[in-house]
Amino acid sequence: MSDSVFIVTREQELLDQVDQWGLLEGAALITFSSLKEAYSQLDTYNPLLLLVDRRSEVGMVLGFLRKIRRTLPMLEIIFLESSRSDNVRQTEQMAGVDTLIDLPVDEKDLKLQLGYRIRMKHFRRRCKIIGKSQKLEQILEMILQLAPTDITVLITGDSGTGKELIAQILHRESRRKGEPFLALNCGALPEGTLESELFGHERGAFTGAQSAHPGHFERANGGTLFLDEIGELPHQMQIRLLRVLETGEFIRMGGVNIMKADVRILAATNRDLEVAVREGRFRRDLLHRIKVVEVPVPALRERPEDIPLLVDHFIAELHERENTPLFAVDPDLMEVLRSAMWLGNIRELRNTVQRMGILAKGDRLTLTDLPAGFVQPQDTSSDNLPIPLNMEPKEAERELLYRSILSLRQDMDEVLDILRGFQSRLGGGEELESEMTPAGQPVGRDLSRENPQGDLSEMEKRMIWRALEENHGHRRRAAQQLGISERTLYRKLKEYGLG
Repeated sequence: MSDSVFIVTREQELLDQVDQWGLLEGAALITFSSLKEAYSQLDTYNPLLLLVDRRSEVGMVLGFLRKIRRTLPMLEIIFLESSRSDNVRQTEQMAGVDTLIDLPVDEKDLKLQLGYRIRMKHFRRRCKIIGKSQKLEQILEMILQLAPTDITVLITGDSGTGKELIAQILHRESRRKGEPFLALNCGALPEGTLESELFGHERGAFTGAQSAHPGHFERANGGTLFLDEIGELPHQMQIRLLRVLETGEFIRMGGVNIMKADVRILAATNRDLEVAVREGRFRRDLLHRIKVVEVPVPALRERPEDIPLLVDHFIAELHERENTPLFAVDPDLMEVLRSAMWLGNIRELRNTVQRMGILAKGDRLTLTDLPAGFVQPQDTSSDNLPIPLNMEPKEAERELLYRSILSLRQDMDEVLDILRGFQSRLGGGEELESEMTPAGQPVGRDLSRENPQGDLSEMEKRMIWRALEENHGHRRRAAQQLGISERTLYRKLKEYGLG
């Protein structure tokens, strides 16, 4: 089925403008009079974009937006609207709108926006890129600019972030796409073997070299050579690589003939090469050669909004390969996955989802399906909710006092537990407790007849419940209103049985 763009409008003038201005770059325009109608056809057409004229759509817009987001999470949604308040616009964006364009539409602005979005959508589909975060969008924009050139690119980022995928995309989108793409891990081979793999060798160049062997530079001629973990390159190899980058010439091991290579170099590292230069482990002149442009790939924890999309993608991937169910994911589990550190990045997330899917007993993944040993996110923020600023002075002062008492009591309990441990190892019994508290009560057990712990807990529960009600159960917005992280809110819901 050909590419299509959905537009929801009752304004014939707008339809005529979109048609006359040639904005769709070959995509078919399919019109609807309501979001409800457009939603019913999403599975049939899988459109590139959805344009919504807010003059024509005044009904339950946000509800249908959320449904559309669940059906096609990667769909690009653009609202065309007259002046509206910042609060309304923010609410629309939180519900899933990607771009807001003011009415009446300007031909140049609309052409720029639609053309860019359609090209980016085609690009994402070609490259099978999952995610819609701003950081990922910036990387994709860089790739689109760099791909047609022969500029040497250094791709940086943690292990598992997809640096080799970025290199492959740069090659596939370049004029060299019909030529070889070869990858070599510079940290996986000893120096002698690495030299042979890069530059090739002649027969008899070393013991066991029974025939001539072309290296990566020869075999990648006309195409792209991707040097992964370039920070591990031995010093002598750095010198030889620098010469190739400067002159395009090299000599095989054991050879005398100068050979030429027309190769685009892409390199990647998870190290800070500036630090390596200062420590004398990497040549500055080579760094300048390979880092004409740097593409910094963000860690997965820096774009948590992409995690639900990736999880759904990995579930579908597993379904196709292993015929597992298309699992639904429990919201509590998704919240944990969104908040995890993912030191192994996308690779670790894929492995975790696959492990859960293979071992799951039903058709829904929950917290109990997390692998043994999975490190759940730890919240380093305060255990208690921040004090609302709209309190009366006396009420706020009382709140602060409660929190101070609770914190002091918890600290004293911990100290007492430590001292009891020492006492038991020294063979003591009840002396510690009786000496420290004449009434035989542990320190901090009866600091106030008002039971500040109970009062504070009740206050926290009321605040959480009110925030959830005001935000219609939306946990992220409730956490923002309360001024706490989502992880703190998640833990408090569990603690108070409000989940």
